[in-house]
Amino acid sequence: MIELVIGIAVAALILGNLAMVVRTSTTAVESGVFGSNLEDRADRTMDRIALALMSTSAEKLDEVQFAPNHVSAIDYEVVVDVVDGDPFEGTPERIEFDDQAGRILWRRAPDTPDEMQTVWTRWVPGMMEGETPNGEDDNGNGLADETGLAFNRDEEQILVRLTLEREDRQKVTYVRTRSRRVTCRN
Repeated sequence: MIELVIGIAVAALILGNLAMVVRTSTTAVESGVFGSNLEDRADRTMDRIALALMSTSAEKLDEVQFAPNHVSAIDYEVVVDVVDGDPFEGTPERIEFDDQAGRILWRRAPDTPDEMQTVWTRWVPGMMEGETPNGEDDNGNGLADETGLAFNRDEEQILVRLTLEREDRQKVTYVRTRSRRVTCRN
């Protein structure tokens, strides 16, 4: 009888350890996949923004300010053709940060009856990674109190900064920040 009790106790310990290893492995895999998915979303969103801005003329982006100032929305027009050396623009478009919903919107023909709107991403925090609303450049990138999506100008280029932040089921917060220098079409 004692041998049977000892055998059951040893089997229970082995099964318990095995269950802990499986649970830890599953959590590690889920964490890696979660972080990787957020990175992919940040990269895809930044690619979309960069491609949109590359197709416009820098002359049309007067509202984009030089550092330390920034804007969280940008209006532009895609150059669809060049006629006798002059660019011919299409319908106005806008990329903007909706801070109420924490998302980035693309809008075609904004503020008109023909407006179309698409959500490019969610999980954009109110402030860029490392920033706090105190009037200072807390994260050392040259901008003060920038939002989760920030545009500023550097000569003929637009600097785009984006932060995504999301919490998983275990309440672990993942943050991914991207920045890109975009050269507009001349």
